[in-house]
Amino acid sequence: MSDRCLEVLNLYNIEVEKTVRGRGAYLVWTDKGLFRLAEYTGTEGRIAYESEILKYLRSVGFERVDYLMPTTEEKLYSEDGVGTKYVLKQWYEGRECDVKKIADVMSATQTLACLHMCTENVGEENIVKLAPKSDSILEEYKRHNRELRRVRNFMRERTRKSQFEYDVLAHFDEYYSYAEDACKNLEESGCESMEIDAWEKCSICHGTYNYHNLIMGSTSIAVVNFNHSVKGMQIRDLYFFLRKVMEKHDWNVQLGSKMLEQYQMIRSLSASEIKILGIMLSYPEKFWKVLNRYNNSNKSWIPDKNVEKLEVVYRQQELKKEFARRVCI
Repeated sequence: MSDRCLEVLNLYNIEVEKTVRGRGAYLVWTDKGLFRLAEYTGTEGRIAYESEILKYLRSVGFERVDYLMPTTEEKLYSEDGVGTKYVLKQWYEGRECDVKKIADVMSATQTLACLHMCTENVGEENIVKLAPKSDSILEEYKRHNRELRRVRNFMRERTRKSQFEYDVLAHFDEYYSYAEDACKNLEESGCESMEIDAWEKCSICHGTYNYHNLIMGSTSIAVVNFNHSVKGMQIRDLYFFLRKVMEKHDWNVQLGSKMLEQYQMIRSLSASEIKILGIMLSYPEKFWKVLNRYNNSNKSWIPDKNVEKLEVVYRQQELKKEFARRVCI
């Protein structure tokens, strides 16, 4: 973002006191508090939904979210002289959630449960109409499995293979069997009917609930970046956050159990949700992600980072299986 984008601040009913350039955005101190100005590349429907869900959260008491500041003409985004769109969102003083700090992790888990309590079975007509529907978990995993097979076939046909490719092929059958088992177990779990129920009742997920989107204040947490929010099974958020944290802690059973305990102090999980969480944890997500990165890269050169990530996948797989067995099954 260039300094030219700051011209759009004149379109808002604010008095600018200071601006500081940050990661792909500007922090803007004003007479009405701290805001964040960033480029917007989404659709009209997406920003309309995001505005509605943020207003709804504030109306039910979940106030520390990055609501959209409208322009003086009540538009949700502004445009500069060349047609580039920007959004101005309320922002918060604080630091990013640190998943190495257990207190941060527990507070973030409790905040997620509170968020889910506020957005379970939302009855607001505008939100029901505008909220995008999540992908089916089962269909998503089936797509991943098809991609895994394509990558394997491509590697098999290469005449000159790298050590990375030999390593993937040596472990492929084992990890693909985990992927197939997860799909089979999801089909038998009743997950599809639970997803339909969540869509019809309009239960809302954050979509990317991770440490990057949590601002730790002195007394509470702000949850930001709802740009991937959808209606669907809220267990998706818990799985995503749990996996991100546990990968940093080598699937520590005690920590994971404590996270689920903290969540359920506020929002109880049904036996079916816990079962589906265990199945999702059994899917070799990191293995697929490493191969997906390879598939979308220049295959004549394999980054060292891919090799390192694959080593982590192999090292953590047994720990992950043990965690799912002891905590979710």
